[in-house]
Amino acid sequence: MILEQMNHQHGLISRRQALAAGMTDAQIGWRLRTGQWESVHRGVYRHAVSPETPQSRLLAMCLACDGVASHRSAAALHGIDGYELDRIEVLVPWKRRPMIKGVRLHRTTQMHLAKPIDRDGIPCTGIGRTVLDVAAVVTRKQLDHAIDAVLRQGLQRLSDLYTVLVAHSRQGRTGCGPFRDALDERRGDDMIPLSAWSRMVSDLLTDFGLERPVFEHRVCDPSGELLAQVDLAYPDHRVAIELDSKRWHLNSVSFERDPRRRNALTVIGWTVLTFTWSDYVDRPNQLCNSVAELLAPAGRRAS
Repeated sequence: MILEQMNHQHGLISRRQALAAGMTDAQIGWRLRTGQWESVHRGVYRHAVSPETPQSRLLAMCLACDGVASHRSAAALHGIDGYELDRIEVLVPWKRRPMIKGVRLHRTTQMHLAKPIDRDGIPCTGIGRTVLDVAAVVTRKQLDHAIDAVLRQGLQRLSDLYTVLVAHSRQGRTGCGPFRDALDERRGDDMIPLSAWSRMVSDLLTDFGLERPVFEHRVCDPSGELLAQVDLAYPDHRVAIELDSKRWHLNSVSFERDPRRRNALTVIGWTVLTFTWSDYVDRPNQLCNSVAELLAPAGRRAS
């Protein structure tokens, strides 16, 4: 079991992993004294027959710091064009301050958003978070190349990258400004399908702690006649959410139809909230709070 784990980890294992697998301190010490294992960092060991590689050096740092590969190191692991394992960058929680030479540490208060995955046996940030992290340490030209590569290689969709941006910008962090500017240049307001945007807003609301809204909900009057089909809805609360965009709503038909639909819903007791793309990207907390206020029991609503 220990050898299998070391084989998966480029010949490496941490003391904590070895103990969790059933080894004792004495057994670890015996392997070190006999030369079967070599100490590469405090509490991190490499099997003597395993060569040192860029991957093993990166993983050794991750194990030593109890962190995950990030930024340009993670970009290389994800296979983003233009990135190689020529540096070691590791993400750790904000309160941790490990002192290890040869690694560039990035401390974060958003470790819970990193969504680590395994790449070549090495834990690293998810690809969307990786591109956002890269935005904080490279030039705008390099960022553009990275985003273009991710889209071209089919590693992420533009909507996926916007979802990452919104999740992180809600809490404030470096890199969000240039990342958003780069994404906006590629969007043109009609590059995100309405169905994808509905899913993005739905995910935002559920991440905020609200129940998932119903998609494309049909609202009928008491006689059963269809009044409107709304983008998102909470039927039990009679709350409808409409998403306005230039592509879908700035035309003469929608200009006349949309107010009539909203008036008809209001008459039968529905509350209609209308949000724009800017609300989603720039004011996600305000968007979520507006919905939460209407879903809260009457006695708990702000006066």
